[in-house]
Order: sequence, then C-alpha cells, then structure tokens
Amino acid sequence: MIMKQHKILLTGLVLILLMSPVLNGADAEKNHFLMRKDAYTADSPIVESDWDWHKIGVLWNRITNFSYMGDDAYTDRTPSCDYPGGTGNSYLYRGTIWLSAFVDGEFHSTQGDDQEFSPLTPVTMYTGDEAQKAEQESYAEYYDVNAPLASNHFPLGVKVIERTYAWSADFASDFIIYEYDIINVGIDTDGDGYPDTDRDLDEFYFTIRFDGDVSKLPHWGAEYRFSNQDDHVVSNGVDWEWIEAFPQMQGRDHGLTIEEIDSSMIMMFDGDNPEFDAFDGHPDDFGNPAEDGTLQTPGVLGLRILKTEPKLKPHSFHTCHIYNDPGTDQETWDRMISDPTFEDLLIDPRNNLPYPLDYRGILTFGPMDVFKAGDTLKVTTALAVGSDPDSGGVHSLVEFVNIMKMAKYMVDHDYDIPIDELIPPAPNVEVEEVVNEAGEFQGVHLLWDDSPESHPNFAGYIAYKASEKTATGDLLWVPIDTFMVDETWPPPLGKKASVYKIFDSNVEFGFDYYYTVQSVSVEIIDPPIGVQATSMRDPNAYYPISPATPVATENLDDVKVVPNPYVGSAIWNNRIPSSANPWEHRLQFINLPADATIKIFTIDGDFVDEIHAGETVRIGEGYPDARDSVAEWDLLTRNDQEAAPGIYMYVVDSPSLGTKVGKFVVVR
Repeated sequence: MIMKQHKILLTGLVLILLMSPVLNGADAEKNHFLMRKDAYTADSPIVESDWDWHKIGVLWNRITNFSYMGDDAYTDRTPSCDYPGGTGNSYLYRGTIWLSAFVDGEFHSTQGDDQEFSPLTPVTMYTGDEAQKAEQESYAEYYDVNAPLASNHFPLGVKVIERTYAWSADFASDFIIYEYDIINVGIDTDGDGYPDTDRDLDEFYFTIRFDGDVSKLPHWGAEYRFSNQDDHVVSNGVDWEWIEAFPQMQGRDHGLTIEEIDSSMIMMFDGDNPEFDAFDGHPDDFGNPAEDGTLQTPGVLGLRILKTEPKLKPHSFHTCHIYNDPGTDQETWDRMISDPTFEDLLIDPRNNLPYPLDYRGILTFGPMDVFKAGDTLKVTTALAVGSDPDSGGVHSLVEFVNIMKMAKYMVDHDYDIPIDELIPPAPNVEVEEVVNEAGEFQGVHLLWDDSPESHPNFAGYIAYKASEKTATGDLLWVPIDTFMVDETWPPPLGKKASVYKIFDSNVEFGFDYYYTVQSVSVEIIDPPIGVQATSMRDPNAYYPISPATPVATENLDDVKVVPNPYVGSAIWNNRIPSSANPWEHRLQFINLPADATIKIFTIDGDFVDEIHAGETVRIGEGYPDARDSVAEWDLLTRNDQEAAPGIYMYVVDSPSLGTKVGKFVVVR
C-alpha cells in the first residue's frame, strides 16, 4: 500500500501542537528588519537594504541585496513569485540561503532569514546591451562578516555575489535563474567591517530554505487558511509515488520517471485542508477553486539547484513549519544538516492523507571537505511556477518539471541562446478610437507595424483582446484573428503599407479593454524550443484602453454621470480590492472639457468631494491611461468615508465653457 511507503512522522506531541488552537498566536506578523544607515558606521562597507523586481516574463518576483527571494511583507506586498505576473496572485512568502560549516570543530550556520547577511551593494538591473546572458539581469553583493541586525551571529567570513536572470521569451518566461558566487573572504578581527584574516572552513554546506505561501490571492491575508496553512512541500529525492497519496492526483498518467529523481528540486503546491471548505464553499479546496470550480491556484512553485562548481552532491531535504523553525545553529545541525536523508510527505495518521501546513522546504547540498580561504563556490538555481490552469495538480507538476529541464538546458549551454536571432520581435501596437462624421463613437482600430517580418524566423501574427479576467486574476485573452504566412496572409492593411489594421466595434465607454499582437516564429529545432511567440505583455505590443469621447470644446450640454443610478455591483468596479489595487468603486463624469472641476454635494447641500477632469480612481499596473474628458469618483468623501446611498448634486465648473448643475443617484 502506498501509505505504508510514506513515513508517518507525527508523534502524539507534535500532532497536539499542530492541532492546538492556542497556537493561532503564530499567525501574528513575523518580524521584518531592514538595514538602515544608522545601523552601521560611515566607513563601513555595508549599505542600505535595496530591492528591485523582475517583471519581464510570466513570473514576477522581487530580488534583494540581503539574500531574500520574494517579498515577505504582510501589507502592500510587491510581486513575490506572482503568477501570472501582474495578477497579484502570490506563491512565495520568502526564500533565503543558508551557508554552514565547521570552525574549530564547532558547527555554525549563516542564515538569511535571521538577517545574518548584510548588503554590500545596491541591486543593479541590466537590460538591453548591458545584459550579458538574459533579457534582464540583476547584480548584488552581501556578506556575513558583520551583521549588525543579527543576534549571536558567528560569521563564517563569506561574501555572496548574487546575479539573477529573467526572460520574456515564451520558452524561458516562467522561471528566473539565481546564480550565487560564494567567496571565502575571511573574518574581521579589528572591527572595521572589512575582512582581514583568512580562515578555512571545514565541511561547507549550501542550503536553500524555501517558504512558499501557495497562494495568496490579492484579497486574502498573508496568514490565512487558504493562503499558507494548506500547503504541501516535497522534494524529488523520493520516488514519485508520493503523488498517489493525494486523492486529487491518484491514478493520473503523469509520465514522470526515475530519471527525474535527482534530489535537486523543492516543490510546493496548494492542498486541501479537510477541516475547512474552500473559500467559495467547495468541500475540497485543492488548488483554491472559485465559485465556478475554476482553480485559482493551479500552479506548482519550486526551485531547482541546477549546477554547482566545484560539484557538490545533494545531501538532504527536510521540512519544518511555522511552529518549529530551528532557532539556533545547533538545532539547524541536529534537525536539518546532520541527517543526510530526504524526507517524504508528512502524513496525518487520523485519515492517512498528506497533512497541509505552512511548510518550509530545506534542501542542502554538500559538504565540501574544506572551503579554503580565497576560494569560490558557484551555485546556480532556478525559481519557477509550473501551471496547467485548466487541470492543476499533477499536470502542473509535470509542467514544472519540464520548465526546470529548460532552465537546466540554458545553464548547461552557458545561456548561449541568441534570443534576438531566434525569435522575431513583437510588433509596435496602437489602438485608435473611431468616430464618424457626426462625432459618434464607432469602435476602435487595432494597428500594428510589420517590423517583425524582416526576421528570418518570422511566421505570422496572432491578435488578442481581453475585456475580463480569469479566476487567477490574469487577463482572459481571446484571439481576434490569426495571420500565418503560409495560410492566411496578409493581415488587412491600414493607411500605410507597413501598418496593419483590424476594426473592433464591440467596445463600450466606461469599460477597460486590452489588446496585444504576438509575433510567432517558425519551429526552432536548434536549440529545441519549438514554435515561439512573443509575450502578451511585451511593452511594444500590450495596449490597454478605456474608450471615451474627445474633450468637450463647445459647451457642457453632453456632460453625463455614468452609470446613473450607480450600483455597487457595477461590473466595471473592482470586485476584489487588494493592497496592490485598493480601489473599489468607479463613477464617471464624461464629455468634460479638460479644465473641468466637479464638486459633489448631498441633496441637503453638504459638500462631499471635489474631483477634476483627467482623474482616475484606478491604482495599479497595466490599467489604461486616464482620459482628459473623464473624471472618476471613488465614492469616498473628502473625509475618506464611503458615500451613503441617496441622491447627490454635482456642479461642473469650466473656466472655458461655464457651469452645469446636475444630479445622480447612488444605490449600494
């Protein structure tokens, strides 16, 4: 029986700890520390904490100069393995590295999550000609020689140069590669923060500590039973039979083989807590089903150690969770590093099902017998989310494994994949509003140039439109038309011979629309990346628009409030406010002159708020630009309170066109 093959790890005491409601206190926010100028002396090599983001591919993530992967903030979280990028659907709480060794026979461990690395340089981003291996790269340095924010820290005397690589190209857009150059720089004996004394390190280990929270939808709290407390973690240091422990994945023909069992990967995914229904009422919340059953968190988050120079062997994989992180170096050794085994799933003996929890995966390589002073250890890893949005589960796992094969291929070939030579660029896209001679809005023209066609691997275009979002928060792209050189060619020409044009009449004022045109390549055999398409969100091809009338220049006769009456359930509102997209309500004044000011009053004459032409309430990335003929009100009063249902008066005041008074109704 499969269950007999899994280790049943829960002791009665641990089970009590796991189940105890009194431990809900662990939901309290974890500590966060950042290096500030007052934490070190003026002549110290330490600099302030810094970070930036990879937002070029499908996987968006924050990178730092203090060893953190992702953003562990509890509020206003920025991309932290957000997948698909731009949705705010976060998969990762925090990943860090541990570096461990023996000094004079005693074990010591430098751990990023304990603030034992200090930043030495800001994060620098490179793109275009400045990037050497990828479309976007980062560079940062940090060390453990002096760690002002840590307590009881024993410095090993190591400096880390961290480089990350990201791509927008289809075949590499869902992983980010991390490259660590770990240098034994020695220790500081005179207290100036600079290493001055060489020291060899015995039995040196490299560890990834991976704390995924799969997943945090934008409107869920960071600590929540649907966000982080129903996850699972496993490595590929054990047989794939663990898949059969999950009823949601049993009996599926996944095709994974023993060849993929090389003890190099951590995999985390959202599971089902049988004690709770799903957020939308389903009894099984595996993958976080939405009300219609669509999986909101179908992906598998993970990391793979792709290469080490000199070569280190996989050593162990262990798990811990929110209630039992190792608190000291000795606990790290006793429970994590000294045990050279690869843990299997944690099984709940009450129901013989995998136990969901807020896990950390601890993957260790090594040891290196002696890490000599001055030597460098290079470790290359890949961070990814594999997702089959329709089926999730084992299908996403297979997708994840295949993504990691592509990442390893690129590293093994020293990133020698000339993307610009292989894949045609995206066209330059514009969207124009179409108005007839009577000034009546007719629709929009989607326009794009033919610049990709000079590329030798060009094969065609696919034009897309999105007017709504999926359950995961991504834009729901619907193909408008496909034009392939060998099949349906050419696309309709515009006024210029080098510009194509498609007319779309199915658009309305007040709604947001998104357009993009992908360039498609021929099948590429060497390297074996197949047919490639440019990114949906390529900055040259991605075009959001919210159609509106031109700015009024004659009079205020056509000024209107839409919708009127306003109802809170209007479909153009933001039904899922979040820290990244906090706005909720959106009422528009349209057909305005550019110099219009609108004052809003209650029916009793109490002043409520003032807005101006060109203002928009939408906050967040990727929204259409504000329009000068439109003013939007968020239904918040000037005292930041929600406007009550009722009748409101407005006064439009334009220095160029005069004044207009009107009224509108709010129905919650």
